[in-house]
Amino acid sequence: MFDRYPCLRQVIVNTKTDRTFRGVLWRRRRGYLILRQAQMLRSRETPVSLDGDVLIESSNVDFLQVIGG
Repeated sequence: MFDRYPCLRQVIVNTKTDRTFRGVLWRRRRGYLILRQAQMLRSRETPVSLDGDVLIESSNVDFLQVIGG
């Protein structure tokens, strides 16, 4: 995986375990990405808002998309 992440940007994180999250990439810490204001995206369904911070293990990230400019 690469060393630089677009912190403090709105992102979509697609995981190797077939989960997709949208939120603000707050920071990367000790092998985890931390998302704030996160939602879990589900195919053909309304996104689910998640309370608190979401930690995603960096090794589980399939790809990351930066949203907007």
